[in-house]
Amino acid sequence: MAISLGSGSISALKLGSTAVTKAYLGSTQVFPVASGVATATISVSGNIRTGNGTYASTQFATSGSGSGATFDVVITSRTATSFSITGAGTGYAVGDTITLQIGSVSSGFQSPRVELTVASLG
Repeated sequence: MAISLGSGSISALKLGSTAVTKAYLGSTQVFPVASGVATATISVSGNIRTGNGTYASTQFATSGSGSGATFDVVITSRTATSFSITGAGTGYAVGDTITLQIGSVSSGFQSPRVELTVASLG
């Protein structure tokens, strides 16, 4: 097996002459380093003063250094009841929390905000 380093990170991985496209340690992908949100859970369902519906939502803040993830969040009776990931973003780690901006709802009408916890990367 050969490992090539580029800028302090693994940039190429080969087993003999065969290029390795993915490598796992248990169930965790370690090459290439996955950093987009694949799954998450609702850790704070929020109090969103708006009508029931599905809202395109973006990151307002995060506990880590990731950015760019986007979601469709279903609001029912002022709380987030479910969501789908519409854009994985980059730079996230498992366990990061992502606080959301729900659609165009004013900040004063999102207290507390909806918060997701990253469960896996892809």
